[in-house]
Amino acid sequence: MNAKSQHQQPTATYEQDELRLVPPLAEGFSVHGGDDETAARCRGWALSRRYLLARGIPACAHGMVLMASCPHSTCHRHFRQLDHADVWVPADLAGSRPFLLSHPHSSEVSEKTRAYGEAHGLDVGSNRDLADDWYGHGTLPIRLAIPVNCPLWPIEAKALVMLATRPVSWPADGWAQ
Repeated sequence: MNAKSQHQQPTATYEQDELRLVPPLAEGFSVHGGDDETAARCRGWALSRRYLLARGIPACAHGMVLMASCPHSTCHRHFRQLDHADVWVPADLAGSRPFLLSHPHSSEVSEKTRAYGEAHGLDVGSNRDLADDWYGHGTLPIRLAIPVNCPLWPIEAKALVMLATRPVSWPADGWAQ
């Protein structure tokens, strides 16, 4: 071994995410595979619940921990029930937790999807009472959410800072559209 190779060390790198929180009335608000009617239903759903669309991160469990990309793009390729999936962040993180919402053409949540969610520490459910079925077209809304009694996740920590430094205005608060 020569003297030069003895002193070489690899460089530590960090691939930063590009998280953006998009309000329902923002120009850049759009959902996967949605026509104008679907987008309007989604916009109404997000407005009434004060949900923000997370962009710049993968629309899978890896986005919830702010990974810049899904490793080898495996999630959507191997988990068919991640169809029409988006990550959502409540504007009021004190009342709700971020979640991944998908709308596959299915009649029930598959065991494979349950195992995927649980392996990533997410609660898996499909609850039409939450009115998550805004997508329509015979799809089943599947919500993979950060558990209520779980410590703060990276997406929440960053969203808290983002929303504290740049709050979102909502029409119900007197903001004129």
